[in-house]
Amino acid sequence: MTDLTGTSFEFPGEYYEIMRKDFRNLDAETEFLASLLPDAGTVLDLGCGTGSNLRALRERGHRGTGVDQSAAFLEYARAAGDEGISYVEARAEEYRTDERYDLVYSLFMTLNYLDRGRLPAVLRSVRELLNPGGQVVLEFGHLLNFVDSFQPNSVGHHRRDGVLITRLARQFINAHAANWRNEETLLVRTADGTVAMYDNFFDQAVLTGPEVRELLAAAGLTITAEYGGFRKEPAPFHGRGPLVIVATATPADTASDTAQQEENQA
Repeated sequence: MTDLTGTSFEFPGEYYEIMRKDFRNLDAETEFLASLLPDAGTVLDLGCGTGSNLRALRERGHRGTGVDQSAAFLEYARAAGDEGISYVEARAEEYRTDERYDLVYSLFMTLNYLDRGRLPAVLRSVRELLNPGGQVVLEFGHLLNFVDSFQPNSVGHHRRDGVLITRLARQFINAHAANWRNEETLLVRTADGTVAMYDNFFDQAVLTGPEVRELLAAAGLTITAEYGGFRKEPAPFHGRGPLVIVATATPADTASDTAQQEENQA
């Protein structure tokens, strides 16, 4: 049986930035995240990539930490300016710190990249990393989104500042593990005509909305809002697009009552 676990994103961060601009709305993300922060707030970005969100929030007076497993992306992030930002090379589930944050967020499907068996521990850790009144933002792909957007093979082009990136992608499914594997080849032509090729792959656990809501509740997190995007649009019923969930730590007395109820039911 093919081993379907892991991710590999080791290509120059400037190319990731070009592709990201075609997929994401940084202004909307920044406005959304900043609205959840106090003045001079502290943030933790799990799966920070090249640090775009952290730099945008830094411009608004917030400081934070970015965690990512890609050495190439973090090299770009540090070179782009890291005053008030610290970067840690690690997988999100491996990150440990004594710091506490006003906002912990994980965007762009990072939650789906994690081993689903480790999600309960990751979310408990996220809760413990919050300052009193702190909030969590999770953006994840759900089952209907995967089904709606599935393409066995696709080709995409990304252009900026004389650079052309051609992205060849293949998706296939391990139905027994509820896992999507994405394999990509990037062909990059720079402004001077140089051509390079990079291979990437990433596995995504196919999560459902109810599954994530139950995991959050079990981790001691209470959902305060759900959206279909960072402009606070409602989650669409047809399934296209991710879910964005905002949560905060469940009050200790409520968490204790819930644990007691579960124990009684057992």
